[in-house]
Amino acid sequence: MDPVTARMKREGNNFEILVYPREAMDFRQGKTELDNVLVSDEIFSDVEKGEKISDEILNKTFGTADKKEIAKRILKEGDIQIPKELRAELIEKKKQKIAGIISRISINPMTKAPHPLERILNAMDKKGVNINYYKSADDQVQEVIEKIKEELPISVENIKFEIKIPAQFSGAAYGKLKNTGKILKENWNNDGSLSCVLEIPAGLKNEVYDTLGSLTHGQVMIKESKNKN
Repeated sequence: MDPVTARMKREGNNFEILVYPREAMDFRQGKTELDNVLVSDEIFSDVEKGEKISDEILNKTFGTADKKEIAKRILKEGDIQIPKELRAELIEKKKQKIAGIISRISINPMTKAPHPLERILNAMDKKGVNINYYKSADDQVQEVIEKIKEELPISVENIKFEIKIPAQFSGAAYGKLKNTGKILKENWNNDGSLSCVLEIPAGLKNEVYDTLGSLTHGQVMIKESKNKN
């Protein structure tokens, strides 16, 4: 994909760099190195005219004339010219990710079951939800939920599980539990087994049963806690 301009304005001056657009967005998300993004190390006041910024202005504005450090700031804080086709691709990927998160963490309060991904995507389309391709999917989830509530009965509820895992599986299972939800209580028993109370979004209920059941070959004990405190 052809290079584009990333720019930032500070103290009345324009600071522009020439970058590869897909790599620039990857850099913002911590997925690639700076050297893969930059077409050149130069900082310009106007890329198209080839007008460079002096070290004096760089030092005055950023406290350094290190062009790579300044380029990092422009990429993270400035605006990147994203071609239309790449923008559409990024928006669609972000939309799918947001819908996936919502499907995992929420339920239909009437059936207590998660909404399928396609149902959430359809609701997003009907409500004309705008996706910000700059912002992370996690940061947009709650806003999207609020918008699609008029189309879908949807609720984000937490449930608690009382879990006991045999000793031979407890080490591996502990990492899974921490990545799935919030461990409210834990006790490593004398026999090496793990007892804990795990709080998760209700939409992950089946995932917990499936994951722990597979990991322990069905030897896990799981009970939904009735304690609402």
